[in-house]
Amino acid sequence: MAGRCARYSANHAALMEQMTALGFVPYLRREHQSPIITTFRYPAHPRFHFEEFYAVLSRRGFVIYPGKLTRENCFRIGTIGNVFPADIGRLAAAIREVLVEAGVAGLSPGGAS
Repeated sequence: MAGRCARYSANHAALMEQMTALGFVPYLRREHQSPIITTFRYPAHPRFHFEEFYAVLSRRGFVIYPGKLTRENCFRIGTIGNVFPADIGRLAAAIREVLVEAGVAGLSPGGAS
């Protein structure tokens, strides 16, 4: 169990680093976040449409999860299972490509467009 927790923590650290570099904002503060699944706020960009974002990532072999919050638009990414930091890197690269293709490039860290 300790080994799994360490791997999940490494996955989560990679996810946080790469997603925040892309301009996504996590829903929870770091001290409240577990390494299992992370919720991100939608970027404040008029060309970001979650349904399309989700569909294009899915076609590329990456499955993310819609958010479960009622007051805020968000989505979730899991970091457990047969997932490793290199997989997180491939996911982040795919997300970057999808954002560019959708015209959502240029998010600043912190999520402002």
